[in-house]
Amino acid sequence: MVSLGLGDRQPAPLRVPMSPTRLLPASLFQTGTVSSFNSSSTSSVQKRTSPSGSLSSPLSKPRFSVAAFTTGAYENEAPDMTPDQAKAEIMRRLEKKDITASRKGSSNSSTKKFSLKRSNTAGSSNGSPTIDHLSRVLEEVATEGSLSLVKAVVSMGADPSGRTKKSKNEALAKATTSGHARVVDFLLRNGANYGDVRLKVKYTPIDYALLSAAYKEHAELASCLIASHGAKPVAEQWPRQLEDTQYYWAETQVQLAKLSVLDGISRWENVEAGMSVMRFIMGSSKFDPAALVSGSFDSKSELQSTNYQNRPWQTTYEVSVLACFAGAGWADTVEEMLALKSATKDYEKEDDLQQHQGKKTRFVSPVSALSKETWQRRPDDALRILHLLADRNFDLCLSQRTQTDAGQRTPMGRAIAADAAQGVELLLQHKPTLIREEIFFRRNKRETKALPFVVAIALDRLEVSRVLLRSGAHPRDPAIENMNTLQFAASENGEAATAVLHEMLPMASEFTYEALDVAIRRKNKSNVRVLLDYISAAASRGEIAALPPVYDSILLCTETDKDVETKFSYVGLIDMIHQWDAGRALHRPQLPSILNAIRKDNYAGVEKLMQLGIVTGKSLVLNSKARPIGELGECTVLECCETTKRSSDWLAMLRYHGALLY
Repeated sequence: MVSLGLGDRQPAPLRVPMSPTRLLPASLFQTGTVSSFNSSSTSSVQKRTSPSGSLSSPLSKPRFSVAAFTTGAYENEAPDMTPDQAKAEIMRRLEKKDITASRKGSSNSSTKKFSLKRSNTAGSSNGSPTIDHLSRVLEEVATEGSLSLVKAVVSMGADPSGRTKKSKNEALAKATTSGHARVVDFLLRNGANYGDVRLKVKYTPIDYALLSAAYKEHAELASCLIASHGAKPVAEQWPRQLEDTQYYWAETQVQLAKLSVLDGISRWENVEAGMSVMRFIMGSSKFDPAALVSGSFDSKSELQSTNYQNRPWQTTYEVSVLACFAGAGWADTVEEMLALKSATKDYEKEDDLQQHQGKKTRFVSPVSALSKETWQRRPDDALRILHLLADRNFDLCLSQRTQTDAGQRTPMGRAIAADAAQGVELLLQHKPTLIREEIFFRRNKRETKALPFVVAIALDRLEVSRVLLRSGAHPRDPAIENMNTLQFAASENGEAATAVLHEMLPMASEFTYEALDVAIRRKNKSNVRVLLDYISAAASRGEIAALPPVYDSILLCTETDKDVETKFSYVGLIDMIHQWDAGRALHRPQLPSILNAIRKDNYAGVEKLMQLGIVTGKSLVLNSKARPIGELGECTVLECCETTKRSSDWLAMLRYHGALLY
């Protein structure tokens, strides 16, 4: 791991923007420098600045967020008080606690006979507050975030680092949890600490406090801990389960995420505040954008081959700083990092595979970090980041599985999944051959490989489909399930498939009838309408020699009445075709198609065609023999009825419509 410690260098002042509604007209405050860490509470009295901003001492230096001092307000901070007001408020709270304590003592006096325990003599004989009461009040005001009250109670004798006889003072922990930067800074400078540094532990307690602040989006607190108290911005932590999982991996299958300060910052909603913190961190000469600061461990999603009993891989995903912020969509930060280090060899690395140990480490590329969520959440920034990476020759064809992918994915596949039309267009501008390169996607819970245009149609991505069609995709290109792209579009339900089907028909009109047959068998009413309208227009121009066998295709449909909705849709499709064929120009279904419908138990289709008069009972003879479509041998109508589970219903319907026995 490359260290990102700030060292002796003093980066540019950190500027964290504040909300204008929190500005206070009060005079501004600054405390001593870092060297005053061990000073007492009396020696760390604040130096007051004038409203114009001039310091009363020329040696005073800002310790952290310059913007915080400029505005006089901090996130989650209570308004300041004058010293007299603060002391009066503390005295009121102490009196309230004394009254409460005396009431508790009087209520318990009847049950207490005598006690050999030495009484608490922390308070003086003149009625001054006890250490316990001062500590409890210090915890309260630290949680509220009022620096004035914290200073007042400390000046009255409360010790931020002290321990009472009952418990440790929790003022620092509570202020940190609430994100009160000024209070935390004051307590740390007056002896409070997060705990003792443990041997053989890479990071200190203050580093873990920074880690917590990063994931809670406490910008000023993170600034304070990094700039004024030496917290390391590269602090990271794996869950405790990881070590047990790696040792007992056959019994435990988990997905664990690594926590790190930079990963936490990349998740902030307030990007402007996060960028201010990042600029401060990047100001260090030791900052490395290629350092691995984020990642996850997965021992359940990916299986090994049958040679290894299909056991799950122990896959560790390692993410660099650049990839982390590229995935977050922070375009300005990515641009600044690329200015520091832009060589692709530093970010694009081969997987580290240990086959016999069942372990695999993947190094996520910045291009692969542009996930579907990035495109959907921050499309403009994602497009800009892709442009920056493409200009620096990052591999736009890289097929890689990341912690957010269900399989091997390419930048093109992720952009299509997010319907990022501009992203797809940019990829094709830099590498036009991507239009002919197959990519993986998820279809029917299985990984499927197809051309980008087919993937866009399957995922119903309308804008991307139009971009790909304009960029060179063709309806004659092979698709999946033994179909070309035109037929596949006819088979799909969705706005994208219907729209591009209309645009593709003039480009491959010789496949119109095949596409119509596929659309009918898939019961795709909207696409059938598009195809019939195109056939009507062609017929009006005299370009049609013979109409397609539409009713035969209707009878070849299967599973037509598995539920009420399916049957309703299928019957509606027949009604639409019948209305379109108002002039009765379509050919009537042939006997092999009718026999196939009976054998496949397409009761709804035959019944509907008989009700419409398209199939008449008198044209059917029960002992007439033919070979059903898709069958090898011949059989009679009666024999086909007897092979179904409702032969009596079939015979009753046929006889009702006048079918003859001989």
